[in-house]
Amino acid sequence: MRKLHHWSICAALLALSVVVPACAGTITVCQCNIYVGGRYTEQDTSAVTYDTAKRFAQWVASINPSGGTNPPIAVIGMQELISETDRAKIEQLLEQYTGADWAGSRTPQGVNNASGIGFFWRTDLVEHRLSEWYLGEKVLETIDNGYVLKYAGRLFRKLGTDEAFGLFTGKLLWGGAILNGHEVTEEERRQEAIRLKEWIVNGQAGSPGMSGFPGTARVITNDLNTDTGTSTWNEMDLEFTDPSSQHTHNSFSGQTMMDWFGKRLDYVWWDYDSGVKQSGGFAANPARSSHFGSDHRAVYATINLHAVDLTPPAVSITAPAVGALVTGPVTVTADATDASGIHNVEFYVDGQLLWTDTAAPYSFTCNPAGLAIGVHTITARATDASSNRLKSVSPPVAVYYGPDGSSPTIGEARLNPNGTAVILSGKVVTAVFSGAFYVAEGDRSSAIKVNSGAIVAVGDRVNIAGTLSTLNGERDISSASVTVTGTSSVPLPLGLSNERLGGEAFGGYTPGVQGGVGLNNIGHLVRTWGRVKASISGFYLYIDDGSALVDGYGYTGLRVDVSGLSGWSAPAVGRAVQVTGVISTATIAGKVQRRLRVRSAADIVTLD
Repeated sequence: MRKLHHWSICAALLALSVVVPACAGTITVCQCNIYVGGRYTEQDTSAVTYDTAKRFAQWVASINPSGGTNPPIAVIGMQELISETDRAKIEQLLEQYTGADWAGSRTPQGVNNASGIGFFWRTDLVEHRLSEWYLGEKVLETIDNGYVLKYAGRLFRKLGTDEAFGLFTGKLLWGGAILNGHEVTEEERRQEAIRLKEWIVNGQAGSPGMSGFPGTARVITNDLNTDTGTSTWNEMDLEFTDPSSQHTHNSFSGQTMMDWFGKRLDYVWWDYDSGVKQSGGFAANPARSSHFGSDHRAVYATINLHAVDLTPPAVSITAPAVGALVTGPVTVTADATDASGIHNVEFYVDGQLLWTDTAAPYSFTCNPAGLAIGVHTITARATDASSNRLKSVSPPVAVYYGPDGSSPTIGEARLNPNGTAVILSGKVVTAVFSGAFYVAEGDRSSAIKVNSGAIVAVGDRVNIAGTLSTLNGERDISSASVTVTGTSSVPLPLGLSNERLGGEAFGGYTPGVQGGVGLNNIGHLVRTWGRVKASISGFYLYIDDGSALVDGYGYTGLRVDVSGLSGWSAPAVGRAVQVTGVISTATIAGKVQRRLRVRSAADIVTLD
């Protein structure tokens, strides 16, 4: 028996547990700080030859060729990617020498974004979704010369599998860099490493890091700008693993002594997920490249992956229905499914968490006592049972709370500002056009346009839930959900002279038409009359009953929209006609003007 629950926050999230699956596959990644985008030959900067980039691409092609023990390099994290031109050139060289298709991306950094960090990946080996799997970027420091240091992250999945990993690349401050008037210290680099790790796990506004994929392996390919055993290295080693001991720095010397005593700057760090540090990350330990004209060697490693769920759960509110009229306690139910199972479903009303359910059927009973009379929005958020704890939010369900069983009128709804959620019940469809229709009260007291492609017919009774907006001075309901509940006789049209069509302003949010007289009747089904003054290419008629309206188009009379009518010929100029239609609006020269929309040829009757 479920507890009767008032609509206030009453539940906390259950603690999340992470189940660690066994490793399932491998992928080879590479870290490369390629000198000034690989533009030059060794240190000869007199001409752009892309010799370094060429040598790098040739080296990538040599690593684990077809039939090798480990897979070939599939993803590259790179620094000093000076321009988009460099990125495109490196991608082209990789394709030329590996014979595979590559994709790439660049994130600007440096002084005035004159440098960059980049990713390159083989599309036949890994998948990356630009919109879904961009993990963001993090500015770690801006030094005194204006150089902005960043890290960037992207999520990749081994093609044809559920084995994914987040890859982050960038670099920390280098020795000799001036920060706040002094040379950077090892402690300042360590603090950068702390900020980097915190961002990777928790993300930040607009830059999520791995916060949405906590159960997925994380890899960092970076220029740490420090040696093994330093406080910065030890800080990274608290959570990540990098078993390589080979030096990577050579400072263009090409001397063997630097291979023995030089610093270790380039690293491939691995972590199973955002939990406790684990061993076993490397199927083949990191190894280094030969020298190919860079002040760093490249480092590559084959890393272990594990299958993870990357698909958020499906969740929807199944009761109450959109637009329901709530008069008392109501049962709210949701359907939630996921391949990994469902951890919990949270129910929200107007953004407040009210209930958390951990077992199907997911539901709770709400008592709306104390709520304001009006529209309220219900949503459900499902969390799956995967290690990633992926979440989805259901489409919102708007209901109207009226304790006495009353529901709002169209006129009451139109008194609200744009953006207000509205629910209308049992209104009668009076006209249907492409992408929109009109509804009215049965007593003809008010009417409004509904922007929706829902299949409705004149005479249908409908429930509508949507949002108020205004276009060309006409109020309408947009983003509307529509339910047909029955049929009804259509209210008779209002008989009005040309001059009284449209009317004056209504309330604070519904303007009247230019020169409007009398009550606002925009949206109503109306009937008027007059003699044809002009016929414009089968799109418009102008008729005049003596009101002598002028709308700014150079014709006298009321504009009647006849576009879309088929099998119909316009009455000749001078003929008297009776016209039935919906009074709408058009903005002409900045002023709201009358526009009468007819539904069919039968709406225009010749009188003489």
